[in-house]
Amino acid sequence: MANKMVFINYCPDDQLSGCMVLSYKAELCYRRLQDLIYTNDDNLFDDDVTWEQSCRGFLEDKDKIKQELINKRKISIHNDIIKNKRCSEEIEQAKERHNKAKKGAEARWGVKSDPLSITQAYASDMPTTNYKLLTTNHKLKTKNIYTDEFDTFWRKYVLDENDTRSNKWDSFQQWKKLDESQRKSLGVKFVTYRNQKGDYYKALERFLSKKIYLEIEPEKIPTKEDFTEWQFKTDVDMRKKGLKTMRWSQDYIRKLDNFIENGT
Repeated sequence: MANKMVFINYCPDDQLSGCMVLSYKAELCYRRLQDLIYTNDDNLFDDDVTWEQSCRGFLEDKDKIKQELINKRKISIHNDIIKNKRCSEEIEQAKERHNKAKKGAEARWGVKSDPLSITQAYASDMPTTNYKLLTTNHKLKTKNIYTDEFDTFWRKYVLDENDTRSNKWDSFQQWKKLDESQRKSLGVKFVTYRNQKGDYYKALERFLSKKIYLEIEPEKIPTKEDFTEWQFKTDVDMRKKGLKTMRWSQDYIRKLDNFIENGT
């Protein structure tokens, strides 16, 4: 049973009572973590990918939630692996049941490697036939799955902009489909789009998959020269009205008067 596991016992009363001491965000994250521990065969990495999946929707509270779960002894970290005592026990028990079913199948039908027969043998003792194998989620077990280019983009245009709606993994899947020319002004376009839509903007992954970026013209970021030109025109208008400007050097005032008189 290298990458597969059959059935996990679930006790709603234990789950509810165990979550009563958690904040609502920590509870949702905790339940997600338990499922991830099961699907990763008790080998869930303590990395950004895991916490992005577990804290989706409130990623800004990731560190606070993680500390709460550790302080309340819901999880522990060992050798960069997230552990939960109950999950570990259930996984071991599931493996024992699986191995017993496997031996029973071999003795009954002479089957040594047919997973369907093994599952049938185990399921015959269960109250329902609606069963499904839990498989290891290789995507979540992979470290450093993002490119440096995308990581830089994500930090600058998502994290620095306090965007908690977008999902990094889903966004990366759409990002990979774009060519270099499409990525060039993508960050500025996404910020422009969010500024235009306010609270009603779509997450980055949908911004990419729906090709909304093709409809957006990036906002022009004023240069130093643009600011100097704007400041000079403002001072000209103030001088015409007889108002004092912020700068009062004789050369500057002479320059303003010359522009008002000659237009240059």
